[in-house]
Amino acid sequence: MTSPQSSTATNRRSTDAESAAQALSPKGRRTRDRLLAGARRAFGDSGSYVETRITDIAKESGVAYGSFYTYFDSKEQLFFELAASVVNEMYEEGTSRYRGDDPTERIDAANRQFLASYQAHAVMMTIIEQAAALYPDLRELRRELRGRFVERIRVNIERWQTRGLVETSLDAHVTAHALVSLTDNFGYLWFVLGEPFDEELALRTISSLWVNALGISKQ
Repeated sequence: MTSPQSSTATNRRSTDAESAAQALSPKGRRTRDRLLAGARRAFGDSGSYVETRITDIAKESGVAYGSFYTYFDSKEQLFFELAASVVNEMYEEGTSRYRGDDPTERIDAANRQFLASYQAHAVMMTIIEQAAALYPDLRELRRELRGRFVERIRVNIERWQTRGLVETSLDAHVTAHALVSLTDNFGYLWFVLGEPFDEELALRTISSLWVNALGISKQ
């Protein structure tokens, strides 16, 4: 279960970031956006949260070192905002475009979308995992990403159970967590640790595991 304190802290950080950006002049917002874009490149180049310095971010952004502190209090604050942006991008990119009623096809489409997004953001996901070990708010942000996918899957499972397509003895909430963990961890193994897989075989296997675990039957 999500910690109320952690969730509150995460929401507060997001609200503070939005307020800070809105309070700036148009030129200030552009400079702030340049710092965020430059930070993404700097973190991507180093592949490390710890080893990326504010001087690296400022240089990559084309902004004076001293100007950094006009827009952000610390590297941690900037990274939290950057990580939140990546999390939101992954959620949107991981949304299946499939609009049919077949659960097997929906599962396959969703897994393909999610893993494609994971691959695109593999470097940042690696760094988010590193930083999450240091900062509780970032751990909570990581959990929130999973939680949004879990909720989407839970709703689908319950709907399919109502239609008699999924084993009704399964708890939808726990099952959704288990299945999301399967795909999430597989993405980490594949795109971060670099385990070589045949792409089509891997995608079909992941979706087959979901279908079999749910006991899906076409009726």
